[in-house]
Amino acid sequence: MSRYAKINSQNIVENVIICEDANISMFDGAWIKITEDTNSAETGSVYVPEKQKFIEIKPPFESWTLNENTLKWESPAGTKPAHNYSWDEDSLSWIESEEAPIE
Repeated sequence: MSRYAKINSQNIVENVIICEDANISMFDGAWIKITEDTNSAETGSVYVPEKQKFIEIKPPFESWTLNENTLKWESPAGTKPAHNYSWDEDSLSWIESEEAPIE
C-alpha cells in the first residue's frame, strides 16, 4: 500500500489516500505517489512538478520563509532545538515550553 495525493489543475492537493499501486488508475484525476523523496503531502499543500516535490502548508507564522532548494518552510532562527520548544513569533525565536509544543 502506498499514499497518493490527488492534485487539481493548480497543483493543489485535494485529497490523500492509501491505495495499492496497481489500483490507483481506477480513480479519476491526477494522482501523485507520496514518497520520502517527494516530501509529505496533505490537503491544501502544493505539488511542484518541476521538482517532483510537495510544499507543505506554511506554518501560521509570517516570518517563516520557503527554502527554494528543499521546498520546506524554515524559521528565521533555524531548526527547532528540541521537542519541548515552540516558536515565538514576537521574539522570532524558539522558546522552551513545559506544555506540549504548538507547531
